Amino acid sequence: MGKDFKSMVTRCIYVGKENDNAKKLKTMTEELRDLHNNVMKRVKMYEDQQKLKRLEKVQVWLRQSDAAIKEAEEMLMMYVSSSSSSNGSTVMISSSHKVDKKICKMLKEVQEIKSRGTFDVVVENSGVVVGGGSMMVSTVDRDDQTVGLEAVSGLVWRCLTVDNTGIIGLYGVEGVGKTTVLTQVNNRLLQHKSNGFDFVIWVFVSKNLNLEKIQDTIREKIGFLDRSWTSKTEEERAGKIFEILSKKRFALFLDDVWEKVDLVKAGVPSPDGQNRSKIVFTTCSDEVCREMGTQTKIKMEKLPWERAWDLFKKNAGEETVKSHPDITKVAQEVAAKCEGLPLALVTIGRAMASKKTPQEWRDALYILSNSPPNFSVLKLLDRN
Repeated sequence: MGKDFKSMVTRCIYVGKENDNAKKLKTMTEELRDLHNNVMKRVKMYEDQQKLKRLEKVQVWLRQSDAAIKEAEEMLMMYVSSSSSSNGSTVMISSSHKVDKKICKMLKEVQEIKSRGTFDVVVENSGVVVGGGSMMVSTVDRDDQTVGLEAVSGLVWRCLTVDNTGIIGLYGVEGVGKTTVLTQVNNRLLQHKSNGFDFVIWVFVSKNLNLEKIQDTIREKIGFLDRSWTSKTEEERAGKIFEILSKKRFALFLDDVWEKVDLVKAGVPSPDGQNRSKIVFTTCSDEVCREMGTQTKIKMEKLPWERAWDLFKKNAGEETVKSHPDITKVAQEVAAKCEGLPLALVTIGRAMASKKTPQEWRDALYILSNSPPNFSVLKLLDRN
């Protein structure tokens, strides 16, 4: 009886460890999926907007992470199935143990792949490298991306040079060019080594706010690579970041902010006249600007029709637009559907550059009339 009880307790403890490992794998897989999606979004932005080629090492990582995510999800489903049918029998528990060994191995693999998922540079083009973390400058089609945005970029730059503005918020509807402006300013700082900042840090925030990921990105940029980092609590990580940044002048760029980022919890010192540090972020929401304690708000407006039409023609091709009277008329309607958004005008204009018949343009207009311009729509345009 004693041996049976001891055996049962041992099995219960082991099953408890199995549950713990499965939970860890589930969490780590979700984090890897988020990282995969973020990297893919950065790559797609450059591929679709500037026709740049993703780096081979990035493509390899995306392929490996995608395969690992699918394998981990299948393994977790297998684990749930084996656990639910176990009922405590020795045979089924033995089978469950085998699954758990696979889970432990898979957990290590997912962690290893996730650790390699931070890329400063994601695409390249003819020797000119464009970054995602540091976002180094590209001269390819630069005018296409910056039309109408130079004034805003200059305004943000001036905010970086005055002491009474520490937090700057760029806001406006999606596709209006906020990230492009933020990239321009970031690039300009990186190009000028004597810019006065000790650290220039770029963080892609995204819709699902994850403070730990923000802290991870910052600590990599400030050079804190101590292995003990992963075992630290959120407060301890914040303390270490604060300890380093409070002694330096930094420029922190936060792209795609959907809700308030608690800078105190992240460990980021508040910019003031003494440390002369700066925080610049992009958001679609005026409310987020208020919640972030923005000292200077800059609203980004859509392009007026004449500039929007010129930008669209430049990307679709003057020759294509003027190749048939009916195309010219429909092309104007297609451009109008882009609603003055530079990103939409560039990407849809390029998608239409190969369309040579009035019917193809009418088909495109029909698609745009029934859906807002996005990447799914672009795929439909490519097929037609």
